[in-house]
Formats: sequence, structure tokens, C-alpha cells
Amino acid sequence: MNPMRLLTRRWAGVALVGGLLAACDPFSVQDPSRYTDAALDSALTSVADGVEGQFQLILDDFVIYQSLLADEWRHTGTWIQYEDADKGRARYANSPGDFIFNTLLRARFSSQDAQARFAKPGVALANTDLKVVQVKSVEAWVDLYLGEGFCEAPAEPGGPAVSDNAMLDQAITKLTAARDAAQQGGLTDFVRWNNAGLARANLLRGNYAAAAAAANLVPDGFSKVAKFSQTNISQNNWVVLTNTVGFNKAAGMREKWWPMVDTIAGLLRDPWSGQLDSRVPISHPPKSLGVDGNTQHYSQFKYKGLGDDLPITDSQEMRLIEAEVAWRNNDLTTAMAKMDALRAAVGLNALPATTDPATVFSYLLHEYFAEQFMEGHRLTHIRRFNLITSLLGAGRLTKYPLSQFEALYNVNIEDDLALRCAPVSS
Repeated sequence: MNPMRLLTRRWAGVALVGGLLAACDPFSVQDPSRYTDAALDSALTSVADGVEGQFQLILDDFVIYQSLLADEWRHTGTWIQYEDADKGRARYANSPGDFIFNTLLRARFSSQDAQARFAKPGVALANTDLKVVQVKSVEAWVDLYLGEGFCEAPAEPGGPAVSDNAMLDQAITKLTAARDAAQQGGLTDFVRWNNAGLARANLLRGNYAAAAAAANLVPDGFSKVAKFSQTNISQNNWVVLTNTVGFNKAAGMREKWWPMVDTIAGLLRDPWSGQLDSRVPISHPPKSLGVDGNTQHYSQFKYKGLGDDLPITDSQEMRLIEAEVAWRNNDLTTAMAKMDALRAAVGLNALPATTDPATVFSYLLHEYFAEQFMEGHRLTHIRRFNLITSLLGAGRLTKYPLSQFEALYNVNIEDDLALRCAPVSS
């Protein structure tokens, strides 16, 4: 099936959630047309849950295209958008990032619209109310994903495009405000979620001390996931639906990982100990080919079912941020201890002892890969460390451009290919 047809079908589902802005969870209401403006004022929990659901439902697509653009995945099918991402390119009028970008902007608008509803006379929720904190947190995390995945974006609806760094700075401001409101309201999970966002955003901005400080506030065992469902195609986890053994097989692991896979156990072997690493499940049944009928298909197997949830962030990411900052400060003992604790938690031996910063960096890069396997951040890490050319070749996209749709219909953005992040073809 053509992926754009799939995306059209999916958009119907996402529009349902976004236009709906209503459900006790984001998957339960079937007919948004029944909800009047007044009715939404009396269903505020549903409004907040709908906003978060709209944000969560795009994250599997974010994972797919970030993984294809990185050295994690390759195209094993016949879809031009997957092929473009695999080769590190995008077509400005038909970029695979466009759908993700537009949906993130809609999720941000939905959050802002909900905040306006919550502030209306007769409603007037406190800034520390769970529902207000929830939608403010979503708005902040949307900006974080825009800054991580796109070279520019409008900082506000209808506004001019700003750089990825400006988007990350805006995310830091919003994450701080959402975190503080959650703290005042005693909303511990939202405090931790926004601290995790602050750790990531500050890391991406090079504010390393601030990143480590925020990460340290997130305790072991914390996780935040994007929830998916088997209910209908729009709510399925599309990493599974379009790319996984037992379903469609349009993308699989890049060749560099194949020799490291124990195909009987279905796990990657840790490069330092040779042990099976349960964090990196990869399935390769005998003679398994992609849908192109030619390429060996080594399937991610972290997500096996259409309703499998997808991590947004967790304490393991925080410990790795702490390890990276320690490494940057030449505190190799702390960096190694942080990584060894994560490895011990999954039954792996400690890393080989070393006092060489370059060796500790190689450990760190692989630990990021293993802990965040198929979570959409591999490209971020190899870009941050200027490794895209050495790992994948020159002239590749490092981030997606903003969508042509936004450039065409936002009067403050010039629809000029030369202004978008290169390399992009017309």
C-alpha cells in the first residue's frame, strides 16, 4: 500500500482525536460532532486527555522517520518516502516529515485552545489544576520535539519561523513553567515528566550542568509512554503495522547491525561483553525478506503488537544524560558507574575498565543506542556528536525542514526552498 494513502487514513483518525478533544481516554469517543462548545466546557478532563492523545499518536511516525534518517533503520520496501529518508534526503513538496510537523503544530494549537477554554469565565481553572498542567506540559513537549526533529518551526501559530535552537529555548521556558505549576499543585508525575524534558532540552542546547541537574531530579523507575491501541488503524503503533515481522516489512535494521544479532535468541549481542542484550530485541526468521522481495529483513522487535506503547522518556535516559555530562567533565569514574548500573539492571556485565575518554565515549554512544532503541533519538545523538557523515556519508539531512504546507499558508514564512534546511530537493 502506498504510504501516503496510509497517512491519509491515519490522518482521519488523528483529526478525530484532535477535533474531538474529548474522551476519558483519547481512544473512547467515536463521534466528535456530538460535542458542542458548551458540552466541552463540562467535559474538561476529556479535553485535556484529547490534547495529550493527539500529541502521543504522532510519536510512532516520529520514530519511523528519525530511525530511517539515522543509521538505525533502512528501507526494505517500495515506498519513495521511506527511500528518501533512508538516503538522507527529503522532497520539499512531499517530505515524509511534513505530516509529523503539521500534526505537532495541531497538537500545540489544541493545547493552547484548551488553555483558553480552561481560563474562560465560568470555568477559570487554577494554574495548578491537573488539566491545566497536563495541556501546558503537552505544549512544552511539542516544542521540544519540534526543536529536536526539525531545523526550524514557527514559535507561535502564524508566526515567523525560528531556528531549532530557538524552539528548544522556548521549550525550556514552557517546561519550566509547567514543572513549577505541577510542583505547586503536588502533581508528582508531571513534575518528573517536565524535569525529564528539561534534562533533554538542555542537553540538546549544550547547557550541560542544567541538563544534569534536571536529570538528577528524576528518580529511578520513572517512565512516560505514548499509548497506542488495537482499536483502529489510526490508533495502532505504526512502527509495528508497517515495519515489523508478522505485519508489513517496509523497514528493518541497517546492515551494520546484522552481524551482531543472535537470530535464534532474537537479541543483539552486546559489543563489549558478547552477552545477549535484552534492550535490543531483533527478529530475523530464516530467509525473512522485506516487502521489496530482495533485502534481508532484520525486524525491530521491541514493539510486537499494534497496541504496544512507546516510551517518551524514562529514568534510563536521565542516567545516561548524567553519564554524558560526567564524561564531558572528564569524570570518567562517574560516567562508567552510571552506565554500569543500567547494564546491571538488565543482566549485562560491567564495561571493560578504561581511563581513555574516547573509549568511554564509544561506550556512551552504544548505551544510548541500546537504552533508547527504536525510540526516535539515534539521529539526535549521532548529529550532536558530528557523526552523520562518518557513519552514513556526506550530504545527508540532519533534520527535516518545516512543511511546505506551513510555508504556503503562513503569511510570515516565505515559501522559498533556498531558505529551508539543506539538502532538500524540489
